Amino acid sequence: MKPRSNRLHERFLRHIWSQQYLHHTALKTTDGRPVRVLETGTLNLGSGPDFLNAKVKIDGITFVGDVEIHRDAAEWIQHRHQTDPAYNKVILHVVLEGDPTRSPTTAQSGRSIPVLVLNAFLSESIRSIWNKTILDERARRAEQIKCFGRNDGVEPELLRKWIDHLALERLELKLRRFEERLKQLAQERILSTREPFRRYGVRFEGKPEDIPPVLKELTQKDLADKLPWEQMLYEGIMEALGYSKNQDAFCRVAENATLDRIREVEAEKNPTMVEALLFGVAGLLPKIRSLRHKDSRAYARTLIRTWNEIRTRYRAEVLHAGDWHFFPTRPVNMPTIRLAAAAGIVQNILNDDFFRTTIRVFKSSSDAARMRTELHALFALDRHPFWSVHYHFDEPTSRPIRPLGSTRIDEIVVNVLIPIGLLYARVFKDKAVRDGVLRLYGWYAAGSDNSITRLMEKQLVRGRIKLSSMSAQQGVIQLYKFYCTEERCGECEVGKVVFG
Repeated sequence: MKPRSNRLHERFLRHIWSQQYLHHTALKTTDGRPVRVLETGTLNLGSGPDFLNAKVKIDGITFVGDVEIHRDAAEWIQHRHQTDPAYNKVILHVVLEGDPTRSPTTAQSGRSIPVLVLNAFLSESIRSIWNKTILDERARRAEQIKCFGRNDGVEPELLRKWIDHLALERLELKLRRFEERLKQLAQERILSTREPFRRYGVRFEGKPEDIPPVLKELTQKDLADKLPWEQMLYEGIMEALGYSKNQDAFCRVAENATLDRIREVEAEKNPTMVEALLFGVAGLLPKIRSLRHKDSRAYARTLIRTWNEIRTRYRAEVLHAGDWHFFPTRPVNMPTIRLAAAAGIVQNILNDDFFRTTIRVFKSSSDAARMRTELHALFALDRHPFWSVHYHFDEPTSRPIRPLGSTRIDEIVVNVLIPIGLLYARVFKDKAVRDGVLRLYGWYAAGSDNSITRLMEKQLVRGRIKLSSMSAQQGVIQLYKFYCTEERCGECEVGKVVFG
């Protein structure tokens, strides 16, 4: 029996688009314009359009933007994409069937979006493409590391030592990333405070102010300034709050609503000003008329009024609501509730000497469990009258919520505070801090498993050692990503035994 097209899952249609099972020379939009697909774009597994950053030539003009896939043309309106700013960058609406004249595709900005109906341009039958899709899916599921089935002779002790080494290698990668950012922030601070240009009777071609300064080699003294460390810490925490779907947007907020700018508008002692600044820069302040509840409207009016006052002194990028992903995601991970938590953390950084306290904890505590407790205390947030019962600006919850839970704080400690602490120990040659950081890193129990840890347990570890710590999990992730997938078997201690 032939599969009915209206029962086909969008996942199948996305596969048709990504693999381009189409007669390319004949492609035309519903209004008769020729279409040439230059790049299909990157599959988006989060909210928003199905493919990002595609490149399509329509009637001789090249467009770069997003592509949305539907079974029927009417689903654009059914899904309310015409009111969602996240779809303003869509350059082509790709559907299997439907009459676009009855359901026009328009963006929230009012722009009309071209429609491509696939049915007339499929390179082969739906059944044939379906079978190919199944084979492609099976091939992906059959992914395995090169030594699978041949690594039985690897001694458990060798495996344990190698994974321990890779855990530190992975931590080193995180440290290097923070190190580069710290140097950039320190250089920017040095250049911003350098002597202003003066003319000393020497003739220049062009403007002397435009000549880039020579970047000097940073010394330990240059890096002793606390402010770049605090900004780096703030950016790291913001990225961690964003999870995979909103990391980039959270980073952009931190890089624009910097700690210096928060100080400039004298917001550090005023929680409402910090919240207004973060939500304003994020572009997430709501329209008052869109809110149904009285308390939501009152809170939003306060933030909007405060942001409008700040805006006159703010000179940097402001994000758009379309830069954020709200669905599909758990309510506790929504960017609104995470930004509310960020506002509280910012005040802790600015007012409670957050960074120096972190270093003191690493340096003075010999007990890892106590270290964790003291670091968690840095993230303590007062109960917020609005955000303790809201995940977003409308619809209060039926019970109180915590903007930041213990699991998320643990992940911030492991992925942000620990590498920054190790970087501090290296810059200032502080052995006590280094020992404390590594003690805590090795103490953390394993978190929840994921597709990589499950694959490595099945194909390599197989119970010979226990992945019972966070560092062991990090070690097998490092092994898979940087050795197994790259087939660097000759550089792997397991590979040397298996293939040597």
